Amino acid sequence: MESKAGMTEFLHGLAVFRALEKTQCEELVKRCNFERYDRRHVVQRSGEKHHHLYVVVTGKLEMEAVSPSGETLTLAVFGPKSMSSWLALFYDDVAQRNLIALADTRVLAIPAKAIREILDNKPSIYPEVLRHEGKRFRAALDLAQLVLSPNRSKRLATLLMMLVEVSGDSSDQPRVLMTHVQLQKIANCSRQVLHQNLKQLQHMGLIEQAYGFIKLINIKTLKSYAKES
Repeated sequence: MESKAGMTEFLHGLAVFRALEKTQCEELVKRCNFERYDRRHVVQRSGEKHHHLYVVVTGKLEMEAVSPSGETLTLAVFGPKSMSSWLALFYDDVAQRNLIALADTRVLAIPAKAIREILDNKPSIYPEVLRHEGKRFRAALDLAQLVLSPNRSKRLATLLMMLVEVSGDSSDQPRVLMTHVQLQKIANCSRQVLHQNLKQLQHMGLIEQAYGFIKLINIKTLKSYAKES
């Protein structure tokens, strides 16, 4: 995998990049940094310009917000084959959140300039970029609507689907790569309430809990349940 040829194949198989010619992916790989982190490390710091598109090869990246009081909130977790935001590379503003590589994580760091040049040279992939980023925007709107649902388990079902959309996991049974502590914070509920509602969703056959992640067994059924009136 760590060879140039292996990385080219890996990149060419991902969302957006599969719309490129393999030779274009090969050129991108030549301009990439292959970064390995043995311990937790901030790869994109709040207050800095967005400088790279990060593609997770192994391990995890976390997007973290920090309050003025120093309290942290994990907003998203990106697992293997997921990537940070394309659109952020075109922002004039600096990053508002930290992007953190966890221990035992490997990423491809593609310079913002290389990404902009690819889009300039092949504008036909813009729809793919917008489709990819549009899922995250829709997920953000879903999060804003959570307060409208009086049913806690349905709110949690919506939150889990939103986290999957943001992460970019498009597998048949995607995973939410958050701990219960992180999920409790973003769900803004007690540990007991979170446990009860996760247990309910699992009893319904909609999710499966495991160490370090929650697997969504049937996205279609979970979505139907969340939207029931």
